Amino acid sequence: MKKLNKEKTNHFDAIARGLDTISLMGPSYLQIKEIHQKLLNKGYEVSEKTVTRDLKTLSNLFPQHIFMQDESRPYGFKLPEGSKKISGMSPDEAICLQLAYQYLNPLLPNRTLEPIAPYLKEAETVLNMNASKRMRNWKKKVLTIHEGFNLQPAKIKKEIMPILHSALWNGSMIKATYKSAQSKTAKKYLLHPVGIVHRGRVSYLICSFENHIENFSYLPLHRFSSITKLTEYSAHKGKDVKEVAEIVGFPVSAKKMKVKLKFSKSSGGHAPGNHLKESPISKNQKITETNDGFLIVEDEVDDILEFRWWIRAFGDTVEVMKPKSLRKEFAEMSKRMSSQYE
Repeated sequence: MKKLNKEKTNHFDAIARGLDTISLMGPSYLQIKEIHQKLLNKGYEVSEKTVTRDLKTLSNLFPQHIFMQDESRPYGFKLPEGSKKISGMSPDEAICLQLAYQYLNPLLPNRTLEPIAPYLKEAETVLNMNASKRMRNWKKKVLTIHEGFNLQPAKIKKEIMPILHSALWNGSMIKATYKSAQSKTAKKYLLHPVGIVHRGRVSYLICSFENHIENFSYLPLHRFSSITKLTEYSAHKGKDVKEVAEIVGFPVSAKKMKVKLKFSKSSGGHAPGNHLKESPISKNQKITETNDGFLIVEDEVDDILEFRWWIRAFGDTVEVMKPKSLRKEFAEMSKRMSSQYE
């Protein structure tokens, strides 16, 4: 946080605050209360009275950047007509942000991208006021098509994400009302949050329950009906969520396994597994072609359910050769599937 206490304001802090205030100006009027809140969100500990004084001074010193509507209260401030917006965001950066949003928005659950909404608005303003027509039209020339069969993102209640972000920011415990997939009714829990993991179209809270701090759980955010931030600190306040995020991948065991897969011969111009030559499982992948046209792929992977689901997608065009335990799993699954279709 940028601290502005009762002592005399540091000149550099005042300059930084003034530049940030100018950067908030856009084509629509902002009232003093709105500007004050935006500065608080940026980390300035400043009073509304100081912000009012800043705005009047800045509008006099830089009329080309701030126009003050002072004919009636509440006063409004905006960018003057015909002026270009001052922003730390360049047109190139604005385009990149818009394209990133275009890519991520269909993949992530609702609410997860709300924190960047002000930056998206900033990007739109920067492009409309500071960029060439060619650059503004660039996003019409780039399209992202997501791989695979896409499901709808899970819906998260509007108030969940802001409170959870605040709790994680402060390292606080939370009291939550949560309904598990196996339960018919929601229950209240005291939780020690570690962090949030966005996995495809579902977001999870990695946390520990109050009476089992040493055990980590992943709880889908769309199953929370309410969250309250507590004053007590989480036992995992300083923990990196990446240290425990692997539990979201549905691990079968903590060990890695060496796998050997045999993909069928090419048929009708299509070679199953051939894409792994260009998009390998990992940097250590080995791929060879047999004399009779089969592809043999070898690598070391995490022992998780998702890897099994990936293999299943190839159906009878792939054979698990190693390890023996995984080959046995698929042999038994094949028998069960065969009996279902008889």
